[in-house]
Amino acid sequence: MKLQAIKQTIQINATAEKVWQILWDKDLYKKWAAAFMPGSHYKGDLKQDGKIQFLDPENNGMESTVESLTKNREITFHHLHELEAGKEGRKLGNMRETYRLDEQDGVTTLYLSSEMPEEYFNEMDTASKKALQIIKELAEE
Repeated sequence: MKLQAIKQTIQINATAEKVWQILWDKDLYKKWAAAFMPGSHYKGDLKQDGKIQFLDPENNGMESTVESLTKNREITFHHLHELEAGKEGRKLGNMRETYRLDEQDGVTTLYLSSEMPEEYFNEMDTASKKALQIIKELAEE
């Protein structure tokens, strides 16, 4: 499986703490993750080595581990395998997704890096841009 990486950044007029809350509060996550698929949500523990399931309304998605986490600064997920109706599907190898926040004078730069199979790249690249814009709008409200 050939992987391609999305790399995007956005400047947000809010503290890193506020941006982090929008990223990972379960209700707020649903608002921006809808850019990928309406009804997207996650289950699990956002803690070092925690298991997370990123899911759509039909329980399709992927299961991941939290590879590294520094609250309000950075989180990296190692995507393990796809989920199909909640059951383990195709293995995802070394796919990783990282969110990094860098705050300077009350302005936070959010960096997103996400590896994925080549066939999903264009669709996910567009959805990621939309998601980052929603995160920005929620944080700046």
